[in-house]
Amino acid sequence: MSMSTKVWKRTLKIGGALVVLHLLLSAALYHVMRKPPEDFARVMSKTPFPAFLVLPFETLWTRARAGNLRIGDPAPDFALRTLDKTSKVQLSTLNSKQPVVLVFGSYT
Repeated sequence: MSMSTKVWKRTLKIGGALVVLHLLLSAALYHVMRKPPEDFARVMSKTPFPAFLVLPFETLWTRARAGNLRIGDPAPDFALRTLDKTSKVQLSTLNSKQPVVLVFGSYT
């Protein structure tokens, strides 16, 4: 076997291994993105910066957090703690008494 054939085969093996590694890391990241925010934040705080340059974060995030609600669907039930943290408020309880408007946004 010539030297160039050996180099070519080695390059293909390394390239294939890198592609498999990229796919595995992307799948793991997608799995973490579907977890609750606390779990996602814990993993992201330990993620090295070069990963942000190599992995398709925006595409994975868009797909992982797409949801399946459509216009006109009722909001999923959820419960939140009050500001003083003494009790919880649940959407279904409020919604059974009166109409509820949910406003989401950032005020920063």
